[in-house]
Amino acid sequence: MSTYTWQQVGQNQKNGWLVIDGVIYDPTPYLNEHPGGPAVLQNRFGKDATRDFNETGEEFNNNVGHTSGARQILEKYKIGTVDKNSPQEQWQAGGGTPANAQQFAFLIVAIVIVFILWNVFAK
Repeated sequence: MSTYTWQQVGQNQKNGWLVIDGVIYDPTPYLNEHPGGPAVLQNRFGKDATRDFNETGEEFNNNVGHTSGARQILEKYKIGTVDKNSPQEQWQAGGGTPANAQQFAFLIVAIVIVFILWNVFAK
C-alpha cells in the first residue's frame, strides 16, 4: 500500500480522497449509495474524516454510528496511508468543533456580556 503526505491528500481533494484513522480512501464510486447522500462524503474530501466516521451524537450533527458493515464497505476504497511525519494543513483537520469547545466559547461570551451590563447599569 502506498504512503502519501497530507499535501498529496489535499491535492487529490477533487479526486475524492479522504482520511479515516490515518488511511486514505477514495469513496467516489460509493457516493450515490451512501445512505446520508453524496454531500456527506464530498464535504470531507481532502480532509481527515476520522471523527465524522467514528463519532456520533448531537455535537456532530448526526446519529449515524458506522457499523462493522460500513467498515467493510470502506475497505474496498482504501488507496494508501498518510505519512505520519507529514504536516496537516489547518483546513484538513477532522470533524466539527467539539461540544465542550462550543460550551466554553458560549461561557466566555456570556461572561463578557455580564461584564458589559454590569458596567452600564452600575453607574
